[in-house]
This record gives sequence, C-alpha cells and structure tokens, in this order.
Amino acid sequence: MTQFSLGEFRPVTDHVYVAVAEPASVNIGLVVGPSGCLVVDTGSSPEQGAALRAAAEAFAGVPVVAVLATHWHFDHAFGLAGFAGVPTYAHETVPSWLAHPGAREVAESLGVPFDALAAPTRTFSLARVIDLGGPRVELVHFGRGHTDGDVVAIVPDAGVIFTGDLLESAGPPAFGSDCHLKEWPSAVDGILGLVAEDTILVPGHGAPMDRLAAFQQRAEISGLYGQVEYLIGRGVKQEDAYAEGEWPFDETTVREVLPLAYAELAAAGIVPRRQLPLA
Repeated sequence: MTQFSLGEFRPVTDHVYVAVAEPASVNIGLVVGPSGCLVVDTGSSPEQGAALRAAAEAFAGVPVVAVLATHWHFDHAFGLAGFAGVPTYAHETVPSWLAHPGAREVAESLGVPFDALAAPTRTFSLARVIDLGGPRVELVHFGRGHTDGDVVAIVPDAGVIFTGDLLESAGPPAFGSDCHLKEWPSAVDGILGLVAEDTILVPGHGAPMDRLAAFQQRAEISGLYGQVEYLIGRGVKQEDAYAEGEWPFDETTVREVLPLAYAELAAAGIVPRRQLPLA
C-alpha cells in the first residue's frame, strides 16, 4: 500500500522553504510573502494536497494564494484538488495529460480515485507572474524536456529557482516515455541563462544544486542524445548500442532510455543504415 507523508518545511533562503513529500521524495516549494504564499507542486493525491495546504498555511501564517504544478506527473500534480478555491497554475498541456489513460493507470496504482483528480484552474503557454505582496515569483516555460509542459518558478529577490524535474540531484534525470530528449538541454539552457554564482536551484527531487551541477547535468543529457545519434550514424542497432557507446549515466538508466532515444530519432528520419562491406 502506498504511504503518503509530508516532511517539515526547511529554509532554502529568507522566505523560501522546501519540504519533502512521499511517495517519490518530491520537493514541495513554499514562497512566503506578507499577504500570502505560493506552493510549488502539490503531492500525489487530493488528500495529500489538502494536508500540504494546511501545513503551508500553519507554517507561513498567511493563506495559500497560488499554486504551481511544475508538470503533470503524479507526485507534482495529483494534489491539485486539495487546493479548491485557490488559483492553481500549470502549463497549457497539463489538463489533457491529467485526463489521459496513463494518468488513470498511475492513479489506480496509488489507490487514488481517478475522478477525484483536478486540473489546474489557470493555464498558460509561456509565462505568468505571481505577486505575494512583496516577493514576486515568475513562472516560465522554457520549452519541452522532461515533459512537454515543464514550468520553473523563479524567485528573483531570493536567488532561488524551482526547476521541477528538468534537473535532479537525487539520481539521474527521469527519462519517461513523454520526455523530449533533443530539446531537454535547451530547456535547461533557459534556466542557466538566469543563474548567477550564488543562485540556488531546487530540483524536483534531491538536495539543492548550484550552477556547476546544473551545467554538468545539462551536458550529460545532451551527451546521451548525441551519443545515440552518433551510434545510429555508424549503423549501430538499438540492441547493440549500450555495448558500443560511452555513456554519462549508469547502465540501468541508459538501457531504459535507449528505446526512447532511438524512437525519437527514428521519428526524425534518423535510423541505423546497413553498412556495406569494404571491397
């Protein structure tokens, strides 16, 4: 049976906090202003979302006035229904994903009633700004990557960026069937363009990251895609790719992502060609 829990909010910087929710050890962000607070990501069920709302308001001493789901995956968006009456924000692609049969399958595996899930009430394509009565939070979609609807939350006055699962420090990035490998590094570039030496990056899972760690992960994602493209150009088939390549991630991660990478490149017309023997 799935265990749902929420840890304590701990400071990232002044008026910015993070708590860890289970399952999936997802980072839940909290940005506190004089008149209200913003919650970044909502947990894995409507009940957990409601508990998160209560915990955030008790901790901050002000009401939750806005919520962001950084993308549609269960640990980030299935708690949206727990914030009834509060404006909830996400990328415009998120509602269709939450109505997708894949979301139903995940909900059932968690013991969460599919018809209890809620879509965000306010969607956007590129950017929104949330005013918390002083602190300003910028919500930005830099492009497709971990999903087609990744949104980051930038807190300029605190030097903090919540990156969702575009970046991870608890382990390798999560390469699901809905990711966009070729475009992912460009989405991270959008984040890196805002990063100063002292900026704190709060990933979707794991401890805060600095500029160097983010640059390294961006290079690894790009390197993985580039290596697959190189192998295909040499005529290497998917089943032989792991043995033939040089990889930035562990074997399990690479073997899971290879079918996705080969399929993405095949959709672009890039497939292994049979190598003719030399005369």
